[in-house]
Amino acid sequence: MAGTDNTLDILNLQLTGSENEEQLIIFTVGDEEFGLDVLSVQEIIRYTPPTKIPHAPSFVEGVIDFRGEVIPVLNMREKFGIDAASNKDFSVIVVIEFTGRIMGITVDGVSDIQNLPKEKIQQTPEFTSREKTKYLRAVGKLKERLILILDLGKIIDLNEEKKLDELLLPLNEQDNRLVENG
Repeated sequence: MAGTDNTLDILNLQLTGSENEEQLIIFTVGDEEFGLDVLSVQEIIRYTPPTKIPHAPSFVEGVIDFRGEVIPVLNMREKFGIDAASNKDFSVIVVIEFTGRIMGITVDGVSDIQNLPKEKIQQTPEFTSREKTKYLRAVGKLKERLILILDLGKIIDLNEEKKLDELLLPLNEQDNRLVENG
């Protein structure tokens, strides 16, 4: 089985954008559409249930092996306070890189990649502490659609990052020992 079988082809779409546009990958969580800067996305893979980690925060679904590295997978429904999906048939894991860290986020589905003109993007003031909106950087308008643009820095705060590191360190060390011992 080829390694690309699990990769969805949407990232292969090459859209040319100008400096006056943001290129976003658009995905759904619940009834909302969210956007993420396409440059922070490494790959989109089919959903496979992650391996649970004891004592992990509730929004951490577990870990997966991504190209030989153990990475955490965050459940966006849990993070946003949305009821768990009863059907994960269309769920995918979006593998992202943020501040040198690679992690996955579980979303209900990825719809497309869009170039959004900067004049159609409105920065969000700190207007609310509701779970879904406190992680936003901006809101974009795409014809009749409103796209909630995520701020990755708000999704994982420093304390959560340290906790993840503590949980993952033994797993990655074990992985390294397996590789060294061949």
